[in-house]
Amino acid sequence: MIKKTLFFLAALSIYANALNCVEAYFKTIILEADIPGDYVLDSLYRTPKEGMESEPWFKKQYYTPGNYLPDSIVMANENKTVKKVFNFTQETTTEDGLKKIVVKNNGEFYSSVKYFAGTDSISFEYTSVDEGENFTTHGSFVLRNDTLFTDDSGYKSVLYLDSNNNNVCYDGTDPEDENFKKITYETKGDTIHFITDSHYSVTDLFLVPVNPQTTIGIRKIRSAANIKKFKYFDLLGRPAISKHSVQVRK
Repeated sequence: MIKKTLFFLAALSIYANALNCVEAYFKTIILEADIPGDYVLDSLYRTPKEGMESEPWFKKQYYTPGNYLPDSIVMANENKTVKKVFNFTQETTTEDGLKKIVVKNNGEFYSSVKYFAGTDSISFEYTSVDEGENFTTHGSFVLRNDTLFTDDSGYKSVLYLDSNNNNVCYDGTDPEDENFKKITYETKGDTIHFITDSHYSVTDLFLVPVNPQTTIGIRKIRSAANIKKFKYFDLLGRPAISKHSVQVRK
């Protein structure tokens, strides 16, 4: 059993480290539409750039091992901490090659996604509920030659690899454009870390396997009282010295 666990961890680590920034983004962007994959969002830390009016905040999600939907979420800014507890159930069906997942929370409709996933492309229809109203978006992700083409209900973007660094990619072609983003990708063991640097904020995003085999440091919640210190973090969520490497919307 120990040998199998060690083999699984080694294989997962090799898998994560074999990806470049664009490939890793393609593998994990499906989380935006609640499409199950190999990883789930563990935590997110966002610090606004100097001069921005928004506040630093973080989000931490907790899971039952093997589930891709969280049991609870804790969110905090400088002023308050909010915890949401979920009781998710889901029904999965397949028809004409399309998989559909309907999620309910405490027996009431929460979200649904209908999607087709290929080796290098994914198309989906995602519906969620907000204040009693359903909202539906359509999208697609297509990976071609280290370039990721995304379409989110008509809003299109292109994510491409840095010519000199496989761990860096860009969303946008003009660094002066307010929507331009630099994304840095790194791994430590079975943890994926994205760092997104935009005109508005710096965001650290940590993703962990759906079936975790080890306990990692970033699973500890940080105190909201210390949120002003959230600038840059290493792979265990600790403040990093002279680190300038950090979106995924979720």
